Amino acid sequence: MPLDSDVSNADAQLHVEFYVKDDGPGKGKTYCRIMAPGDKTNIIDQPSRDDHKARFPRQWLYFQTQQSDGVAAEIGTPLSAWHKDAPEEITRDQIQELVILKFVTVEQLALASDAQLQRIGMGGVGLRERAKMYLNRKNRVEATAELEDTKRQLAELQAQMAQLLGSEPAKRRGRPPKETLAEA
Repeated sequence: MPLDSDVSNADAQLHVEFYVKDDGPGKGKTYCRIMAPGDKTNIIDQPSRDDHKARFPRQWLYFQTQQSDGVAAEIGTPLSAWHKDAPEEITRDQIQELVILKFVTVEQLALASDAQLQRIGMGGVGLRERAKMYLNRKNRVEATAELEDTKRQLAELQAQMAQLLGSEPAKRRGRPPKETLAEA
């Protein structure tokens, strides 16, 4: 049986951030920090290169929007939104602990490896499963709402078609029917 990292994108489980570091006089240089959430011992922090931008395009886009606007949207579902939607599933203390370990989104927690969950401690596996269930539930609700909207639009179009077809007398178009042998 293949591992999750063999099938899915292993880079999606990493916490990557681009930032500007002042190296003395003049303008600051852009750096890239790469780490696995929950692992404080293996952090890669180096000047940003083109291959970093190509490997992590979403994080690079986030950095660029943050630099231009000063405020940027988070990539994924924030842990605070999970707590707001289902406070019985995750506590504020758990969120604070996860933020310390650099888990920022529910998607990061749902895709966390067993090694990352060991850093969380007891209950890490349960948190991961609850995160997966929350994302499934959220996706199902969004899909249901989209389906209902599509059904409503289809009903409106059918009503319009019935109104258009009902107002005009039905005309037969095309070639007249052939005479049957009995009539000939």
